[in-house]
Amino acid sequence: MSFARTVKEELVTVPVELEEQLAEFSAFLNLNTDFHIESKLKMLDFKTNNPTVARRFLQLVRTLYQADTSLITQKQNKLKQRQTVIIRIQSKVEDIINEHGMFDNPIENQELTTQSPEAKRAYLRAAFLSSGSVNHPKTAEYHLEIFSKSSEQIVFIQQLMNYFDLNAKITNRRQGFIVYLKDAEHISNFLQVAGAQNSLFQFEDIRIKRDFNNSINRVMNCEIANEKKVFIAANEQLQDIETIEKFIPEHHIDEKMKMVMNLRKEYFESSLADLTVFYEERYGESISKSGLNHRLIKIRQLAEQIKEGRTS
Repeated sequence: MSFARTVKEELVTVPVELEEQLAEFSAFLNLNTDFHIESKLKMLDFKTNNPTVARRFLQLVRTLYQADTSLITQKQNKLKQRQTVIIRIQSKVEDIINEHGMFDNPIENQELTTQSPEAKRAYLRAAFLSSGSVNHPKTAEYHLEIFSKSSEQIVFIQQLMNYFDLNAKITNRRQGFIVYLKDAEHISNFLQVAGAQNSLFQFEDIRIKRDFNNSINRVMNCEIANEKKVFIAANEQLQDIETIEKFIPEHHIDEKMKMVMNLRKEYFESSLADLTVFYEERYGESISKSGLNHRLIKIRQLAEQIKEGRTS
C-alpha cells in the first residue's frame, strides 16, 4: 500500500461533528463531484478510485441530507486494474446545490463553511481525500499536493493551508492546478492538521532514519574525499622526494628537510596531522601542521628546480 493510501485510510476514520461534516462535504462536492441531468433528473456524481473515501462521502450524504444514492463502478482502462467508484446522489440535489452555492458563489459559501479552525481542518482533510497525494518519506523527494481544475478553488485551499503556516505553493498541472508542499516539516504539520496522527508518526520515524542515514553517507563521502586528497598529495610528495634523492647527494640536503622526507617515506599514507605526531615521537620535538607543510613545500620547490635544471 502506498503511503498516500495509508494516510487516506486513517483520515476516513477521524470522527467529526456537524460543522466539520459540512466542511468535509463541501470539499468533496467542489473537488470531486459533477452535476448532470439524465432522463430529466438532476444528479450529482462523486467520483473516486478509493472505496474507503467513497464510504466517507456516502456517510456524509446520508447523515446530512438523507438523500437517495446509488453505487456505480467503472474500470479506468485496460492498463490500470483499479476501478472508479461513483456515488450518485439522486434526490435532494437542488437542496445541496443551493445550500453550497455550486453554481453561484462556491468560494463564498466555502468560506462561510470554514470559519472555525476545526472546519478548516475538516475541509483540508476532505480535500486531500478527494484529490491529494503524498510521496513516501523513503523517496528522494518530499512532496504533498492537492489537485483542482479550478484556479479559484486551488487558491482557496492554499489560503486554508497557509492559515496553519504551511507555506503552500501553487503551480499548473496538466488540465488544472496543484497546491503543494515540499518541506518535510510542513508535510508533517499538514498530516497533523488533517488528523492523521499515526501516519504522522510513521512519516517522522522514516524521515528521521532517512535523514540520519543521509548524514552518515555525507560524512563518509567527505572522509573518502579527504583520504583521496591525502593519498594524491602524499604520492606527489614521494615523487618529489625520489627526484631529490636521485640527483642530490644526501649530505647536500638540508637536515630539517631530510627529516621530513624520511618521515613521509615511512608513513606514506598519513595525513599532515598524523605526521606531526610521528615527527614528535621520532625526533623528540614538536612541529605544527603549517611548519610541516612549509618543509613539504620546500621539498616540492627543490624537486621542481631539479626538473627545470636550475640546480648546480
